[in-house]
Amino acid sequence: MAKKFLCSQCGQTFEAASMPDKCPICGADTSHLSEVKSKGINTNGNVYTIVYASVMVIIVAFLLAFVSSALKPAQDANVAIDKKKQILASLNVRGIAKSEVEAKYNELIQETFVLTPDGQQIEGADAFDVDTKEIGEKFPIYVAKTAEGEDAYVLPLKGRGLWGGLWGYVAVTLDCEKVLGAYFDHESETAGLGALIKEVPFQSQFIGRPVLADGQVALTVVKKGESKAETEVDGVTGATLTSKGVGEMVKNGIQQYVDVVGKGIEAAFGNVAGCEKKHEGCGKHEGCPKAQKCCEKPDCKCAEKKVCACKDGSCGDAACNCASEAKCCAREECPCTCCEKAAPCEKKHEGCQKHEGCDKAAKGCGGCPEKAAEAEGQKCKSGNDCCKSGKCDKSGSCGKPGCDGDKACCGQK
Repeated sequence: MAKKFLCSQCGQTFEAASMPDKCPICGADTSHLSEVKSKGINTNGNVYTIVYASVMVIIVAFLLAFVSSALKPAQDANVAIDKKKQILASLNVRGIAKSEVEAKYNELIQETFVLTPDGQQIEGADAFDVDTKEIGEKFPIYVAKTAEGEDAYVLPLKGRGLWGGLWGYVAVTLDCEKVLGAYFDHESETAGLGALIKEVPFQSQFIGRPVLADGQVALTVVKKGESKAETEVDGVTGATLTSKGVGEMVKNGIQQYVDVVGKGIEAAFGNVAGCEKKHEGCGKHEGCPKAQKCCEKPDCKCAEKKVCACKDGSCGDAACNCASEAKCCAREECPCTCCEKAAPCEKKHEGCQKHEGCDKAAKGCGGCPEKAAEAEGQKCKSGNDCCKSGKCDKSGSCGKPGCDGDKACCGQK
């Protein structure tokens, strides 16, 4: 590293690696030479170079982090819009403006839910929030309508191509018998070959194809020209491995959904399809994740063990407390097996009509005893009017309300 020296004889400064024998300018000997000490940081030193580089790296990293943080909401919004466009593409809605995606998505997607590998619904989970990498651990399902107005389930799928990951969305009918639409994408497939799975010509081949064969998912992709069944779609020419990856993703992916929800297609999708559009008013059927716990219609069956079905279609409890006047609970736990109209058995079985099958109903219910003595302390009945005093008159019939004692009425003066 060069040093600076000053010659007192000529007054000039010069640089040299070490103290020279004489001034290179005037030839003065070393007695006239002195080293000039630099003030501040030596910009030619290694320390300066390292410190400078470190500071610059820190500043640049900070700026990049700040910009990234500032742009993240916009980036997340763009990712969400792109994902919604892909889902809409599987419903045959393509080419719409970015500003229209949100409204169209909300119009066609009726609801979503997420299932665990054992077929249980994850409460409060939204299918849209499930990342592609999580599929297999979670199973998101979209309940939707296609561009043509057909009811559909959109099933997100993931797979593996030649160079990287694959993913897609397949819209199927509610009975999972037919494909209504499909969309596929990739991470890094070869342009002009495997990347063509992202294009409409390839995806449109799936529309109208049957999903099942002999009760199992058979829809797949085969090498172009080798398809022999309606469930086999022609792959991309020159992209055998990518096409094979899409085929396995579709076949195995849909089968996973079927296996997760229940036994076969009927158990998996049949009960869900039977629930009303908004899942309101129907019973909690197996496979219907949004149904209410207690059925509200006569044709529904209550799923909860502690709830009994009433004739009016409402659900009562173990004490025969139904929602309407037609209080009849068909349960062995109920005191009366037949509670007619508005006269249910009370907790202590007192004051109810004498119903067939109500073993603890009051003995006086349904008419007064023949003898007044037997009627003592019992509640009698004459027609539809009960003795308010709980006693019978001398004739064995009930006295009239408001009896003033002038006539034989309730055995009282």
